[in-house]
Amino acid sequence: MKHLYYLLLLGILNACSSEFEIEQLDYEPKVVVDGWIENNGQAKVYLTYSSPFLTQYDSTTIRETFLNNAKVTLSTDDETEILTLYKEDNFFPPFIYKSNRILGQEGQSYTIDIEVDNKIITSTTTIPKLPHIDKVKMNAVSDTASIILATINDPVEARNYYYLQIFNKNYSTQFHATKFPMLNDRDFNGEQHTVQISRKTQPDPFNTNNFNSNRNLLPEEFGINDTVYVKISTLDKTSFEVLNGIYIDLLNNANPFSFISKKTATNIEGGIGRWTGFASVTYLVYLNQESAIRIQ
Repeated sequence: MKHLYYLLLLGILNACSSEFEIEQLDYEPKVVVDGWIENNGQAKVYLTYSSPFLTQYDSTTIRETFLNNAKVTLSTDDETEILTLYKEDNFFPPFIYKSNRILGQEGQSYTIDIEVDNKIITSTTTIPKLPHIDKVKMNAVSDTASIILATINDPVEARNYYYLQIFNKNYSTQFHATKFPMLNDRDFNGEQHTVQISRKTQPDPFNTNNFNSNRNLLPEEFGINDTVYVKISTLDKTSFEVLNGIYIDLLNNANPFSFISKKTATNIEGGIGRWTGFASVTYLVYLNQESAIRIQ
């Protein structure tokens, strides 16, 4: 997705000036890791090369960033598996490394080792305990619009970190982050807390998630007849900090007046990106339910 934000920013720069030229400095591409593992799910890892900021992007240059010749090894305390490369046309880039034998388990640690270009890139993450959800409910706010509220029973014994995603049936192609996806219990540790699940409104030039559906809805609203899958995950502190840093960086890249004073967060040694573990529960939500149905 970062390629898309570079395209947006370059368009703004070109509109501001046609005479000013910036010389591209020597650049050494880095391996970019976008990987995660959920409870009861496969490990999934996308690999690309990073690109210089002033790269002129087209279908050829973007495809040249795909990294399909790596050896990716997933390890736990008890077993090891070399991930298999699959083609997946509904995602970009369309190639993904997946585990087949090792699935995510609550309370387990997972390490990936990536061998490519005579280098070893590595990272470790954990899957914490599942979140305690009291209920998820859709409420009508008008004849055409509704909102979704999720109530979390936050454990008191430790700091907890949450990640919120949605899949809107007929309007989504995959689970994606909500408008405000990152949440920690700093202000409600050990208490019951209700959070509103809002649709994402960040730029989406390829309309991947059908945000431009021409429906007269506010960003926090859903259609009155929408069927929505809500996924609420817990993650460890490091995973939260990395995802939160990437989320803030994406927001800043979409804002030409922002100033980024530090590098994008990462927990990848020898590369950049993220390897994160999630303990997730998923609910099927539609109007007139007393409480949403937990499906996973």
